[in-house]
Amino acid sequence: MSHSLTLVCPLPNGIHARPASRIAEFCAGFGAAIRWRNQRNGQLADAKSVLSLIGGDILFNDVVDIEIDGEEAARVAAELGRFLKQTLPLCDEPLAAAPAASRALPRGLAELAPSPCFGQPAGQGVAIGELCVYRGFRLPEPAELPLSTGRDAEIAALEGARRTLAEQLRMQAEREDGEAAAVSRAHLAILRDPDFRDRLDAAVDDGAGAARAVAAAVAHYRAQLARSASEYLREREVDIRDVGRRLLDILAPVMEPAGGDFPPATLLWAEDLAPSELLALDRSRVKGLLLARGGLTSHTIILARAFSLPVLTGVQSAAIAGGVGRTAVLDAGLGALFQNPDERVLDYYRAEEALLAQQRQKLAQACAGGSVSADGQRLELAVNIASAAEAQLGFAQGADGVGLFRTEMLFMEADEPPGEEAQFQCYAEVVRLAAGRPVIIRTFDIGGDKPAPCFPAAQESNPFLGYRAIRMYPDQEAAFRTQLRAILRASALGPVKAMIPMIATLNEARWARRVLEEERAALGLAEAVPMGIMLEVPSVLFQLDAFCREVDFFSVGSNDLTQYLFAADRDNERVGQLYDSLHPAFLAALNQAVATIHRHGRWIGLCGEAAAAPHALPLFLGMGLDELSMSAPSLQPCRRCLRGLDAGRCRELLAQALACADGAEVRALVDSAATRPALPMLTVDCLMPEADWRSKAAVIKGMVDRLWLLERCDDRYGMEEDLWLREQAYSTGLGHGFAIPHAKSGHVLHPTLCLARLERPVDWGASDGQPVDMVLLLAFNAADAGAAHLKFFSRLARLVMHEDFRQALRAERDPERLLALLQEKLEGAA
Repeated sequence: MSHSLTLVCPLPNGIHARPASRIAEFCAGFGAAIRWRNQRNGQLADAKSVLSLIGGDILFNDVVDIEIDGEEAARVAAELGRFLKQTLPLCDEPLAAAPAASRALPRGLAELAPSPCFGQPAGQGVAIGELCVYRGFRLPEPAELPLSTGRDAEIAALEGARRTLAEQLRMQAEREDGEAAAVSRAHLAILRDPDFRDRLDAAVDDGAGAARAVAAAVAHYRAQLARSASEYLREREVDIRDVGRRLLDILAPVMEPAGGDFPPATLLWAEDLAPSELLALDRSRVKGLLLARGGLTSHTIILARAFSLPVLTGVQSAAIAGGVGRTAVLDAGLGALFQNPDERVLDYYRAEEALLAQQRQKLAQACAGGSVSADGQRLELAVNIASAAEAQLGFAQGADGVGLFRTEMLFMEADEPPGEEAQFQCYAEVVRLAAGRPVIIRTFDIGGDKPAPCFPAAQESNPFLGYRAIRMYPDQEAAFRTQLRAILRASALGPVKAMIPMIATLNEARWARRVLEEERAALGLAEAVPMGIMLEVPSVLFQLDAFCREVDFFSVGSNDLTQYLFAADRDNERVGQLYDSLHPAFLAALNQAVATIHRHGRWIGLCGEAAAAPHALPLFLGMGLDELSMSAPSLQPCRRCLRGLDAGRCRELLAQALACADGAEVRALVDSAATRPALPMLTVDCLMPEADWRSKAAVIKGMVDRLWLLERCDDRYGMEEDLWLREQAYSTGLGHGFAIPHAKSGHVLHPTLCLARLERPVDWGASDGQPVDMVLLLAFNAADAGAAHLKFFSRLARLVMHEDFRQALRAERDPERLLALLQEKLEGAA
């Protein structure tokens, strides 16, 4: 019996590794044979094989004919049809955003006349080091590898190599976190792929040695992917090569390990770099990467960004031939590599490194200052995690606690639910890392977009609204109780809270509380563990008074609550515009919930995507939320923004936002609002009485850098260019050794007057021909400066005409007295 289906591929990136693995996992549960045929290219694929599906080169909007053969073909067709309609569109991931395109060299750098080569920036940052070449492993041709010693021996060797590599990858996934762990899991899926296994076994059956079989199979898949019309799929070739290389290293370790010892500061060039090779490098020595190949979506690039390594791709070997073994500078922001730089260029980039170090220190100081607004309102900033490694990263970024521990990740790759001791050890490690900070552990949220093999469930027409989370706990009560015991035991080590997902009714909350208390009593624990719920089902909003009597805290799941409030699937392009956590209806519901929950003396946080949205932060601060929980990389930027907000102004902004018609109006309102406390135009930090710059360009760069560090401008390159546009029209050197560079710029966050007294005068092209030793930089925002810019400039220019003013500024060295002098003179000239 056979059935057929037709699929129009809905995934923007096509069928690549992750969706292919989901398809193969789903289809593997059926006895029927399932074959796919891509109408565009005629490629056939076994739906139970990740590699076969990837090799089908199925791109966005490709039409695929699906044939199902077997006794239960009709049932399989029905279930597969639902999977393709409901689950497959959720399996994609967005393409990595390209960093900002390289721009022209800044004036201060361009005047040094360097000769850079350029590449495609794939990560931000600056690095200085010795340019070294990574030779890497060359995959041998099959003919270079050992012949067969007999089928049984070669099959045994192949099985042993597969087991060894599988264990290495499993350990690597456990040891690493985030993207590194995801890459290791993807490579494990390739190793276990049935098509890969069958191709290796067939080659050995035909008389090939195990190592030759691996080399031939890898060559086959690499050639198949290289022919793909999709850059995304072509970039997966390096993953196949990496798995093959590691198998060969076990089967026939005839090659010396690549790399070797590198200098303490190395810029490493490679033709290509596999993820495992990057993971094996000494990252304390490698400061930047230069790759001839490797696109923005390759796993190697994703890992490099996770490690904060500046990267350029598209840098060919000929471009670096003359610089190997010598000092070089990599500027990923500009997309430039400077080889054999002279001392002036090195000085420029040493200053850049010092500036970026100052910025990192400033961010760290902001973290140390706590999560408070400029006017003193506290808002906890916590981290979302799925592992102890992610918790460690979050605490390193200054997290106030763990706002969401997604424990379902412990269940999703296991055939059996993890035991109590295994869970306890995992939770205990996080609680120890928290060192007294609160940890909110969410009980497993299985179902919807998170199926788990240890909890098999029938296919549902709408899994997000179906059998998931709390709704499956009564049927999986033993697993729920096991998890609660592990959480309760971990609570003895520090402040732990238990959170129940997908609660819709009071009876669900009461049942969960009863089970928790029964397990607490059984363990003999005297102190209760606070129990809260995810506020993600709209029904809870209408019974909040009653829920506040049943639970201890709430955490808003903004993703699901928004989706359910607007009845709009956030992953459906046709209705995606309805999914908006900044819509006034969502804001009104959340604002009312915060008020009600606080009236009962309860705590409320928010842990969805909206927590880190820049437009949302002032509104959430205005509401009075107790906590926002987000990914670790978002913590410092969010805290920095929070410390610049005025909570009183944010409350006024929220009132205006609630009167808007839609989310677009809310965003425009937030963009135009003055939620930052106004800064004085001149502070002591704006004064540099002993500046040592050697050119006009260096002076402008240095003063703009100071504005950027003080958070008075948001783009130092753009601000610098705006000042130069004015200088091109006419010199701002007024004579008498004074210059007043000025601009109205969209990059200015606060009107600012900045002063620099130069140790050595520089040529400014002044009308009287004299070099300049006193620089007064004037910056206003282009949108709201109006006539104030010219009026202030005129006031300064008049003061400069007075010799006593000039002498007083040159004579005063103390910054505080210099500030008082300027303020007095400016007020008198008003």
